[in-house]
Order: sequence, then structure tokens, then C-alpha cells
Amino acid sequence: MLPLTTDRLLIYPCRLPLITAIYLQDPQAAATLNAEIPPDWPQAELKELLPHLIKLLQHDPKSFPWLLWVIVSATSKTVLGDIGFKGRPDENGMVEIGYSLRPDHRNQGYMQEATTALIDWAFQQPAVKGIEAECDISNIASGKVLQRLGMRQTGIYDYMIRWQLLEKDFTALRKDIK
Repeated sequence: MLPLTTDRLLIYPCRLPLITAIYLQDPQAAATLNAEIPPDWPQAELKELLPHLIKLLQHDPKSFPWLLWVIVSATSKTVLGDIGFKGRPDENGMVEIGYSLRPDHRNQGYMQEATTALIDWAFQQPAVKGIEAECDISNIASGKVLQRLGMRQTGIYDYMIRWQLLEKDFTALRKDIK
């Protein structure tokens, strides 16, 4: 399981010690990931979220690996961004995915690669029946990633588009691609 690998990426799930090291900007984080952590990562949204993730894992260790994963370039061994879920699957088997790439690595297919790998992993977990996501209505690139994954729009509220992908639809899409 550790890490997920694609043609160009290594995607590492973060346990409590790694999230804490990232939050504290401890050099141990780079050593654990065996990757360079650029000064512009983590980005602002993740920086704000890290204390919550730390607290959540302290009180609910079973939240691992349903939170933060780090996306690393397999060739340059540099952190490109992050991806993960907003918690464990709910009673309906749904998990919500979220992601972010450093600006200089956008529009190169990395997020499509990373989301496909993480969704593939999620659907291998017995409790997962579907994936949800949301993106700002103005975030065209993120919307395209979600569309290519086979997600369907389920609604719009407060300038956010909601998306959903059921396991059966993802499985059918993956068969069509192969």
C-alpha cells in the first residue's frame, strides 16, 4: 500500500508523526518522504487544516489513511501537492476527496494521475461505495479532472459544484479505458 505508485508519482499516506512534522516544518518530514519539500508547500489551505488533522488522528487513529496523502514526483523526488479524503467512509460508504497542486505543476496531468490512483485504492476498500467532491464553480481545471474521472455533477450551492462517482461507474469507466 505504501506508497501508491503511478507512471510519474509516488503518493504517500500520512500518519500522525508525518503530519506533525509537516506542520512543524521539521526536516524529518522530507526525510520520511525521501523528497524535497519546496518552500511553497504546504499551501495556505492545507497549512490551516494541519492542526485539525493532527487533533483528529490523536482522537481517532482509525482516521488513517482517510486524511492527507502527499504527492511526490517519482523522478525529481519533489513534493508536487497533496490529496486525500475528508474522513472515513460514512454510513452510506461515501468518502469526499480533495486535492491541491503547487501552481508550477498544474496543467500537466499530475492531478488526474493522482486522483485516479487514490480513487482506485479507495474502491478496493470494502466500506467504500462512492466518492464525492466539490470544487469552486470558477475552478475549471478541477472540474475537468472530476469529469475525466467519470464523476457526475449532483448540485451547485454557494458557488461550489458537488460531484459524485459510484463504484460501478468507475469500474465501467476503467474497463472502457483499458
